[in-house]
Amino acid sequence: MNSVKILHTADLHIGARDAFLGTAAESRRFEALLTFERIVDLAKEKCADLLLIAGDLFDSNNIEPAFIDGVFNKITATPEIRVIFAAGNHDPLNADSPFTTRALPQNLFVLKGSDDVITFEDIKTKVYGRSFESVYLKGVEEFTLKADNDYINIMLQHGELRADLGSDYNSITPKFVKKSGMDYIALGHVHAHTPVGKIENTFFAYPGCPEGQGFDELDQKGVYLGEISKGNCELEFITVSKRQHIVRRVDITGRADIVTAVLDDIEANCSNWADNLYKIELVGSIPPENEINLAEITARLSSVLYFVKVRDKTEFLIDFELLAKDPTLKGVFVKNMLEKMKTAEDVEAVRRALNVGLRAFNSEVKYNED
Repeated sequence: MNSVKILHTADLHIGARDAFLGTAAESRRFEALLTFERIVDLAKEKCADLLLIAGDLFDSNNIEPAFIDGVFNKITATPEIRVIFAAGNHDPLNADSPFTTRALPQNLFVLKGSDDVITFEDIKTKVYGRSFESVYLKGVEEFTLKADNDYINIMLQHGELRADLGSDYNSITPKFVKKSGMDYIALGHVHAHTPVGKIENTFFAYPGCPEGQGFDELDQKGVYLGEISKGNCELEFITVSKRQHIVRRVDITGRADIVTAVLDDIEANCSNWADNLYKIELVGSIPPENEINLAEITARLSSVLYFVKVRDKTEFLIDFELLAKDPTLKGVFVKNMLEKMKTAEDVEAVRRALNVGLRAFNSEVKYNED
């Protein structure tokens, strides 16, 4: 049975800046370019016939030439890999696009803003799709170009899988998928990878972004690689990210050394642990006389980890009911907060406020403390 081997990626957002990284932000920008280079090398190593990029390769059309040169030079240096690109909402195919203003590598194929198809006779494969030409693109009920039963039919689309055409980011409905007649639809725009889905005879998937861009993108990051043939789709998700964004809740109850407690947790639960980006939430109960110095803890962890920010979510290890009977301002405060907890819709929010208030009594709360 004739088949084609593909590597499917999307949403690299090369050139994006993570401002929260401070002095590391600039080098982190170039790590997305290095990840793209690893993806091309992986396609070459695995002898992929096609490298499919489903939009948002660049974070914008106005990034520095170094990023654009890096991408085009890598593609040029790997002529055996044919790269097919459909522009997304971040890098639309307009007058500012490097895909319209620059000479392109001979092995780079860019889908037009109207319904388009690129044919590869040697592997009996057709790649369909259309690019964004502006920030927004309305979806359609049906693709105007029909699938060819004599070829493997693949579609490259940056857009949103949804039930209706209500999105400004190229709605792709079940009806559209069904009527496309494709063997596989390579999707982009959603930053979390999805399992391979199927509607009638058409398979589809999002690979997600190869590098996470914040602490709302915590899953493993990578690409899909494998074989597509008539009625069959065998794709493997392969992790390619250099770093992962990770949120850990570390219980420090009874732990004298908080830094050691955090590092013990990370080493036990995270691979390549020193290279990742962490948001640490300290939880558990501590004696009221213990002070948590977040600045010191962050500094000590930062000497070991690539990036970390620490938040104190601990509670005081005290008898609140007993303290509420104390005829002091602190006792009155605790009594009032306990009363609020009985009727509050968000009990945890009141509990946090209670602990912050007690820290204020101990002169621990600083201006603008998060």
